[in-house]
Amino acid sequence: MTLAVRVIPCLDVANGRVVKGVSFVNLRDAGDPVEAAARYEAEGADEVAFLDIAAAHEKRGTLVDLVGRVAEALSIPFTVGGGVRSVEDADALLRAGADRVTVNTAAVEDPSLITRLAERFGAQCVVVAIDGKRLRDPKGLAVMRVTTHGGRRPVDRTVTSWAAAAAAAGAGEILLTSVDADGTQAGFDLEMLRAVRAVVDVPIVASGGAGRLDDFAKAVLIGRADAVLAASVFHDRVFTVGAVKEAMRRAGLAVRPAPARARTLLPRYDENGLVPVIMRDVETGKVLTLAWANADAIAKTRETGLAHFYSRSRKVLWRKGETSGNIQRVAGISLDCDDDAVLYDVRPTGPACHTGADSCFTRVESFDALDLPAASAGADGLDLTDLFAVVRDRKESPVTGSYTNQLFDDGIARIAQKLGEEAVETALASVTGDGNALAGEAADLLYHLAVLLTARGVAPGDVSAKLAERRGAARRKKP
Repeated sequence: MTLAVRVIPCLDVANGRVVKGVSFVNLRDAGDPVEAAARYEAEGADEVAFLDIAAAHEKRGTLVDLVGRVAEALSIPFTVGGGVRSVEDADALLRAGADRVTVNTAAVEDPSLITRLAERFGAQCVVVAIDGKRLRDPKGLAVMRVTTHGGRRPVDRTVTSWAAAAAAAGAGEILLTSVDADGTQAGFDLEMLRAVRAVVDVPIVASGGAGRLDDFAKAVLIGRADAVLAASVFHDRVFTVGAVKEAMRRAGLAVRPAPARARTLLPRYDENGLVPVIMRDVETGKVLTLAWANADAIAKTRETGLAHFYSRSRKVLWRKGETSGNIQRVAGISLDCDDDAVLYDVRPTGPACHTGADSCFTRVESFDALDLPAASAGADGLDLTDLFAVVRDRKESPVTGSYTNQLFDDGIARIAQKLGEEAVETALASVTGDGNALAGEAADLLYHLAVLLTARGVAPGDVSAKLAERRGAARRKKP
């Protein structure tokens, strides 16, 4: 076992997007690989793996251009696999920015590929991925068999015999994935890990099945893996890389510390030692509720992964859902730019509000119910014509150093992220600031909305038309 156990988020990629499924099927979109890779490095990942899971099945090479873009976003080791069938394929990926290459299907079909890669690039650059699945033999016994083509085709080799042969051929590491466990979140396949460890001395990366924080430590302590790899629990923000490392550290394992920025979020508490906390549904982006926390509540949230707060009336620490059962699992903790407000991205298991509503913010003054004039301007109105004109001009005639042009260059996903951040800031200002602060945050929100609409080619007139339609519908509903 290595001195420090590596934690590796995996980007399973198909059609240029991160995907995730269960036992290699029923794939769903899980985001942009470049953005995901950068986020995982910021969280403290030791390495990022990129597996083009459709390359072998589609008989094509790995997406080299996409690999290059991901590599540019990383400063940590980057392992790439999927569709590597020759020394030339591996060379192209390494030149694109990969640090190591993974071979699977092609190596099973021609084991000499492993030796040729090791001789050309060194064994440390060669990772053999083994996708194992339990299948019944003629006597009805379950045997751990090797599968290829993204887990689609079983071959007549056992996992252990192939692992031993791959190591003997020059593999510097084994990436062992249990097809049975993959995506189930029921835990790593400890039996398969131990079986492979019994026949190889090279490092083993455990893959497939992580669902609880203690699963990662078990893969090392019981399965005797040297590194742990996961996908869906990271993509879905069930856990952060930092949370996994902390759990492994508490289990007595050596892990590399996360970057200082990822480890240390220090809110600026008020004179009572409190900070406001906004809860946001990580799946929908919906703001759920506002509560207050002290340092102990923040620490307890980090320790347990469940939202904890401080009651200003009862003067006690409390966990969300401790009486109702409607807990909130925290996927991430963020600070605003001034460090005086906290955002919990959560996965709620029930209503967030004590009234039984999904959100405490239900009393909304809706535009649908307002009989607004067709145009509002002047001191008593809000005219966004100039704002949209400036934003449109920046898009058509870029200006060096312009923040608006920087947003356009960053792309739709980044603009949408900024809009979400401004929405949270506006919500915070509505409950913690004065009218002037709320107006300022609302202005930032409208600006970023204008940039997003312009980037998507949606004209302000299109929005006005929708509002007019809804006003008409509201009038028709009146008795």
